[in-house]
Amino acid sequence: MELFSSIIGHTPAKEVLGKMVAHTSLPHALLFIGSDHVGKTMVAKALCREVLGVQNLETQPDYLELKRLDDEKTGKRKSNISVRQVRDLVGRLSMTSFTGDTKVIFIEEAHKLSMGGANALLKTLEEPKGQTLFILRAPSLEDVPATIASRCQVMRFTVVAQTAIVDGLICAGFSQSDAHEAALHSEGRPGLALRFLKDSAYRAVRETDRAQAEAFLAASLPERLRLVMEFIPKGEVNSASRLQKVITELQTVARRQLLLTTSSTCPPLVSFLNRLCETRQAARHNINPHLALEHIALSI
Repeated sequence: MELFSSIIGHTPAKEVLGKMVAHTSLPHALLFIGSDHVGKTMVAKALCREVLGVQNLETQPDYLELKRLDDEKTGKRKSNISVRQVRDLVGRLSMTSFTGDTKVIFIEEAHKLSMGGANALLKTLEEPKGQTLFILRAPSLEDVPATIASRCQVMRFTVVAQTAIVDGLICAGFSQSDAHEAALHSEGRPGLALRFLKDSAYRAVRETDRAQAEAFLAASLPERLRLVMEFIPKGEVNSASRLQKVITELQTVARRQLLLTTSSTCPPLVSFLNRLCETRQAARHNINPHLALEHIALSI
């Protein structure tokens, strides 16, 4: 499909959206659900360009984005999208369209709407003025206020098959060997595969992390416990985030070994993968990252 021809994977979603565009039957609000880097934003922006009939959204006054702002004092991203931002957006929607009858709004982190912001958006989301299309993006349906989700048509974006990522990267001009290596590192997320190929610094970090994970699985218990401190050094500011990345690398290495292993060694690897999944779930409740990794080290 030409509309989404450059986007890897997500054939069902692309077909549904393509038919909606062709039959002018797009709903007034779409909610794209799926993990980071899986392709939600690329599909959303391709759809925005098609609806507005433009190639460059940055210079299009009828395209509006709603996202968290940076704190002027700290320079860090604010924790949520404020009610004031939403009210400003609603005010802009009441103005006449610059280039046609349609306005498009992309809310890139709908799960970051403050309670007041979500409430301020409800009426406009349910009964937008004129021809208005809202596209909201979030990791999961549970992360979005139910009042918001109920006013949207939900589109789910799952991880993409490795073969589809490889084929897509080769079609984009990358070599077969690079495409295979990037697909292995992507965990089914085309955005990460592309970043692996285009961002040398990111690629170096991922390759180092993968080597550490392989060494961790092959090491003796004392060595694994020592490696815990290399995974997450003392004083690491984003230790919780780092724990999630370490778990992802360990899962990738373990799964790769599981595909190559004999039946006699399958149970320990399966048990280890189950322990990683349990730790990832527990990490959502502010567990100590070092103790969590030590627990993993003891489970091998």
